[in-house]
Amino acid sequence: MELKQKGEEVFVPIKQLLVKLQWRAAVDLDLMAFYKAKDGRVGGIYSSNYAGGSQGDMNAFPFIHLSDDAGVGGSGGANEEVLRITKLDDIAELYICALNFTDASGGKNSPFASYDGRVEILDDQGKSYAVPLNSADKGTVAVIARIDNTSFMGAKLINENRIIGLNDFLATLPGAAGFKLSSKVVLKNKGDSFELKQKGSAGGEILINLNWNMQGGQEKKGGLFSKLLGGGSRAVDLDLGCLFELSDGSKGAIQALGKSFGSYDQPPFIRHMGDDRTGAVQEGEFIRVNGRHLGDLRRILFYAFIYEGVACWDQADGIVTIKHPGSPEVVVKLDEHGSNHGMCALALFENTGNGGLKVSKEVRFFQGHEDMDKAYRWGLRWVSGSK
Repeated sequence: MELKQKGEEVFVPIKQLLVKLQWRAAVDLDLMAFYKAKDGRVGGIYSSNYAGGSQGDMNAFPFIHLSDDAGVGGSGGANEEVLRITKLDDIAELYICALNFTDASGGKNSPFASYDGRVEILDDQGKSYAVPLNSADKGTVAVIARIDNTSFMGAKLINENRIIGLNDFLATLPGAAGFKLSSKVVLKNKGDSFELKQKGSAGGEILINLNWNMQGGQEKKGGLFSKLLGGGSRAVDLDLGCLFELSDGSKGAIQALGKSFGSYDQPPFIRHMGDDRTGAVQEGEFIRVNGRHLGDLRRILFYAFIYEGVACWDQADGIVTIKHPGSPEVVVKLDEHGSNHGMCALALFENTGNGGLKVSKEVRFFQGHEDMDKAYRWGLRWVSGSK
């Protein structure tokens, strides 16, 4: 059954629902659910790639679970997100929505009819209800359907097919006020990539941050990097660095070891912002890349290495955050453990030739600089150094 017109409704005397959002266009759509419970509680289920996001739980309130994020970075293809609702007894109202993250993060409003999104709702009796995302109205949020579960006759599925702006969405839907449109491009798997595109002729700074947290998200007293490895009281000297290759063939390394901090306004247009030897700097370490000179950069390999201490990467969750004006933040997690090597290649930047940089997740471990250099065919000569 297809609910084609706004306001069409049908009773769904069921206890469980499966909601599918499917699309092939090169746009990042996000399936979401917002609810008001019969006891007055409100909340939302949306990707954990958003700050504060929760993908829910099928076995505990609100008995709703969302699959992993699809279409991250606006990738086209057979994209699908699935929402499972295992119990409606406690829910008074449930709103099923799709957010156009590509447009919302770029400050644009496009008709959902420009894309090929389609929502299918299946009940536990095998019946299917389809709602096409075909509205010509401009906006960033499609309120697809509403489930009204306040009648003694059972739950009623209503085709909303309403396109609204982000501010209206936050103000009118129960539980949506807590939603934050933070950047949420997370490169989860080795080889995943995202393109940072230059905005305008002036470009902008690209900021790369390496930070570490204790397991469970608890920061360490006395410094974020202190005592992470080996379980003792000795601080660990963890360093952020990069290999670079310019368009004229020049190559080199930027790192605190050897005091090679680089330059922002002169070649190589990359600057290390200082070494944190104790872990006392809560924000971690930073490298700046001059976005006005993207054409001068061929590739950059960012890495982290442990200057002193035992390499127990599994005792902490490393996070690389990449910020560039006009683009969503890109997050690379150091979520592959088990290596006892002290060097980790984090992310590779490659010039796309069209004014952008392709960022790829690496997270590959090596014995040292020279082994990593050989793996990526950089061709530098390495000697021992100290700080």
